[in-house]
Amino acid sequence: MRAAARQQLAARWDAAWPDALAAWGAHLRLRGPELIGVTDRPQGVRSFAWFNLRDVRVSIAIDLIKQMGLSDLPTEILAHEVGHHVLSPGDLGTAARVLVRMRLGLVDRDDLAPVMANLWSDLLINDRLQRRAGLRMDEVWRRIGPPRRDDTIMRLVMRTDELLWSQPTGSLAGPDVPDRPVEREAQLLARAVRAYADDPVGGAAGFGALVRQLVPDPEEMPMRTLWRVVCHQQEDGGGIPSGLASDPSLAAPAVHPSLDPRVVPNVPGSDEPEASDQADQGSGHVTNPQPHGLEPAAYAAVLRQLGLESDPVRAAIAWYTENAAPHLVPFPSTLSPAHPDPLLAGLTDWDVGEDLGQIDWPGSLVRSPVPIPGVTLQRRDYLSDAGTEPDRLPVDLDLYLDSSGSIPDPRRQRSPLALAGAIMALSALRAGARVQATTWAGPNEVAGTDGFTENADEVLAAVVAYFGGSTSFPLEHLVATHLGTGTQDRPRESSGTGRRCHIAVVSDSGINSMFMRNRETTSEAADCLVAARGGGSLILNLGQSSRKQYAEMAGAYDVYTVSTWDDLIPFARDFAARVWDLEIAENRR
Repeated sequence: MRAAARQQLAARWDAAWPDALAAWGAHLRLRGPELIGVTDRPQGVRSFAWFNLRDVRVSIAIDLIKQMGLSDLPTEILAHEVGHHVLSPGDLGTAARVLVRMRLGLVDRDDLAPVMANLWSDLLINDRLQRRAGLRMDEVWRRIGPPRRDDTIMRLVMRTDELLWSQPTGSLAGPDVPDRPVEREAQLLARAVRAYADDPVGGAAGFGALVRQLVPDPEEMPMRTLWRVVCHQQEDGGGIPSGLASDPSLAAPAVHPSLDPRVVPNVPGSDEPEASDQADQGSGHVTNPQPHGLEPAAYAAVLRQLGLESDPVRAAIAWYTENAAPHLVPFPSTLSPAHPDPLLAGLTDWDVGEDLGQIDWPGSLVRSPVPIPGVTLQRRDYLSDAGTEPDRLPVDLDLYLDSSGSIPDPRRQRSPLALAGAIMALSALRAGARVQATTWAGPNEVAGTDGFTENADEVLAAVVAYFGGSTSFPLEHLVATHLGTGTQDRPRESSGTGRRCHIAVVSDSGINSMFMRNRETTSEAADCLVAARGGGSLILNLGQSSRKQYAEMAGAYDVYTVSTWDDLIPFARDFAARVWDLEIAENRR
């Protein structure tokens, strides 16, 4: 396209922008469209128009528009792209939820979820614009042309639009009479589009279930469907939407439109049982079943398809962070004798090599308007007063999580053990404590933080590590941390500073290896407990009848038993509060 003709066409499309916005409301405001050449499209975008959810902007490949004969339909195409901002999906969080529900409906073809989510959004947007705004969305499809007969999915979409807009049969889907399966499903889909006109998330799983029956095997799936998605939505990064990992409604079963009472009113709805929360904490035993939401593997796949996160470990960190958040409680702290109060002192020279943040600019400028290191630049000194108010030192947490073969991989499926560990660790970090997290299985199968840290990502990376091997507690690691006599020879940094540490171990019957070395009973774990000075807890998945046996073995460690791994969640939620009560009682004595 010549430069002059391109500029004239771009001016015409810019002039149509107010009408495109007006199709969605008189008060809608968005910055104007980006009109670019087809070779300037972002990598992976093959459509002639798309909407970027992160930048909130419409983009048009203007020369491709001319080539496809769509130059005189600017309002229709621009208004459709605006619809991805106003109606479906609207924002990245809704896009993620549509994708989650679409994956459920597609079952084993969830690899098609992004393109099917686009098609579902297109159906809702086009129907709204055709019926309510009076735009010629049917004409856009006529210009693009009918799909091939073997492109079943696009024939379904086009036949659905014919039914929705009372168009002649075959005018959009092609001259051939639609085959029976497409006709039957198009009737249902047209009703679903109207039933979920304002609810893209609610209807996504049903759409996925409907089209799954028409999707051929992977080797037979025509790629033309992907190229024909008229209004591609670009999702190229950004922050991970909140609420995605912990919403149990997203994991609800997909309902085919033929069984959906919103689509077919005479189909009776099913009453779903309410989740019951029960708690029994007598004798250190806890039960509290919780509804489960999106599994970590599915969550990671959704983030990957959205272009937000491709690392399964980082995706697992985000999943456990979100699911732990509602359960976080303040971690215990210790009263130190006094909190020193800083007192302002005089000014001294600041020189090169010192911290820039120490420069006292008001004092420096009073001395001279010309800043010269070591001559005119000044820094403020501080004196320390003993103070009278006591300070609270958080109790550090030394956390050990079993990762043997009896534990599920936390990166693939919901692991109550990892979630409990995240709850305890994040509670401690939120209170200002430092955490050392260690995941362990068999001999030499140990992963964890490099000592005590305040970095939540480092802690959670250790929490979601997985081995799946045998069970052998890393006693040498515990000894090296608190006694400095193990092979690692790195005693806890806080020893002797007034900071105390709580040792918490989550495991099952394999915990007996914590009190054995070379098949002989050892007191090293007990010695570590004395050195830590903050108490210790063993949270074990055991039958209640075995509790006495392990309590005798554990000595001064507090032993708590749970009958199922799910019982760990309410335990972890109450863990810090119970220890805090003990701290208060101790400080009052």
